[in-house]
Amino acid sequence: MQYPPPPPQHYEWFVRLPLAQFIRIPPGAKSDPVYDNLVCTEEDQMLITTLILTLSESNPFTLIIQQEQLRKIGEQINHVHPFKFLGTIFSNPRLKLGMRNVMGNIFKAQGFLDGLAPSLTREASKGKLLQYLDKFAEEVGVDSTALKKLYENKNWSGSNWTHAEWEKIVWFLIES
Repeated sequence: MQYPPPPPQHYEWFVRLPLAQFIRIPPGAKSDPVYDNLVCTEEDQMLITTLILTLSESNPFTLIIQQEQLRKIGEQINHVHPFKFLGTIFSNPRLKLGMRNVMGNIFKAQGFLDGLAPSLTREASKGKLLQYLDKFAEEVGVDSTALKKLYENKNWSGSNWTHAEWEKIVWFLIES
């Protein structure tokens, strides 16, 4: 069935209205990111698992030999948001235990933080950590209020973060 065109006065009224009156964007739509939409594929998760298990189960001398292989794995997962990276680790009991071994060895811990800290600092400087903190805390099963307390004396711009501060966060996740 064909409908007749609207009378001209109605058509002109429609055309004259600003488009913004018809398109409603909910407040905060751009500032309400979805943690679940951050990329971390099954392949990424397998690479993270391989990386952490290799770090935790190998002695420092073996790691020197495997250094190039581990660097390549790091390059392959460099696109993963640091909270998704940590979420993969700390939502898996075996990997969480492995992190205790990694962080308990100064050589391994330094290597791990050398890879992790720059991405955490980068995302913090872009303002892309705090917005995901609650969902991240939920994923890894920690109290988000307690996690936020680690940041109370810090500027979320990330410009003043050091390895030591990021290390405190990793230890908090291990011990929670």
